[in-house]
Amino acid sequence: MDTRSRIFFPVVFFACAFFAAGCVQPLGPGFRFADRQTEIRVSEGTPGRIHFHVVDELENAGDRPLHSLDVRLPEGSAFGAQNMSVQIDGVEISPQHSSAIDSRMMSAAFDPTWKRNEGRTIISEWDLMPESSERGTIAASADGFFIADETALPLWQTPKSVFARGGSNPAKELLTIYAPQDFRVLAPGKPFKRDAKGADGGEAGRRFLIDPDRDPLPYVVAGRYQEKVVRSRDGQVRFWTFQPLAGDMAQMAADRLSSSMKALTEFFGPVSSGEITVRIAESPVELAPEFGAIDDPGGVSFPEGALLDSRTFQQGIANEAVLQLTEYELARTWFGWRVRPTPAAQILMGRGAGLFGLVIAAENRGQDERRRMIASFLQRYDEAREIAPDRRLMEPPAGYSHDERISTGYRAALFFVALEDFCGRDNLKTALRDIIHDRSGSDTSYEDLRAAAESASGKDLAEMFRVWLVQPGLPDEFRARYRTKAQARLRN
Repeated sequence: MDTRSRIFFPVVFFACAFFAAGCVQPLGPGFRFADRQTEIRVSEGTPGRIHFHVVDELENAGDRPLHSLDVRLPEGSAFGAQNMSVQIDGVEISPQHSSAIDSRMMSAAFDPTWKRNEGRTIISEWDLMPESSERGTIAASADGFFIADETALPLWQTPKSVFARGGSNPAKELLTIYAPQDFRVLAPGKPFKRDAKGADGGEAGRRFLIDPDRDPLPYVVAGRYQEKVVRSRDGQVRFWTFQPLAGDMAQMAADRLSSSMKALTEFFGPVSSGEITVRIAESPVELAPEFGAIDDPGGVSFPEGALLDSRTFQQGIANEAVLQLTEYELARTWFGWRVRPTPAAQILMGRGAGLFGLVIAAENRGQDERRRMIASFLQRYDEAREIAPDRRLMEPPAGYSHDERISTGYRAALFFVALEDFCGRDNLKTALRDIIHDRSGSDTSYEDLRAAAESASGKDLAEMFRVWLVQPGLPDEFRARYRTKAQARLRN
């Protein structure tokens, strides 16, 4: 291809894209996700079960009829889903698997064909029995429950075509939660007054109007909690626990966590307007860790907050290991709740970005603390490799073992350190903010990260990404640069 051809093709392509964006008539297939109404119900009569009822209103806004749409649905082995039912305009259908890569991706067929400008009402209903969940991001007990998984509700997929339109976020959304009347309930959006009692008589409905352009993805934290509000210089921390929390430990933790959240917000961008508020809730069930031994206490993230295993409160909420666990979960606010890493990018864009948040939080306490954190990651990475070798940073469909995810996750965190060194702090900050802004509420991948980082820095990152993402181990030059510093810092 000669020089003129190489120049001409992009010009024509972007010109077409420009005119397509301005056209009133659609040029590709697609839909408009107009409205979603979700009801989530727990009852004291059936503890441990969570019932979902989701009504979606979609309109064919494309240039052709549609015979089917792909959707990611809750999958039994991952969530303990049972009694799944999907109806389109009152007719029950049986979605079929449509992807060898993602077991949760299903195809919903339309019969009759979905014509242009027509609407469809799709009702999805199922029960979750979280005690059988493999993911640990949804749980329930007699004293509380939480839904802290950004993929817990049906995710409608844009058709695969040029100029297609669609998306998994509705234009407006109403979330109603039915739970025992003495439960505290936390969810995104604007709260309404309580409804009347539920069908079992002991429930109360709480409604939340969610603005997808402003609010985070739907989540729920609910239970018979005692609340303790602790103020600090950088904001406030709200603790929800099942037993009273010691005031001195709570204040120490609040000072650290609100300061860390401020640093994360300054780097990744604000999540909400107003004063920074961190929310820490005790999990009603034990949580498995993402890092460390399999029987260590773990945590789960939700927007601007973290659910912590009750064993962490026994260790002490101001314990350094507990604080780092909490900071990691807080960092997942952005790469987890503002944007969703694709299944293949969970280690890089999920675990790696979350651990890199610890570096940002440590830097807020001083450059020496930043160096200590990086040194700690190097040590943890080497120790983890002795148990299980690290793998590619692009997780395959079959997934990695728990121990492989640990070693590979620490390498992902160190990759972000190397990427910051290569691109510059401000450029990496700009790149990550651009991804969060441009892909808000949608999936993101390592390709998005590379494109954003190259755009912000003006550098070609092809070789760096190839070395770090594909080859196990750390590049010699990175280890040489940090090893001496790391050993010196860890000895101090």
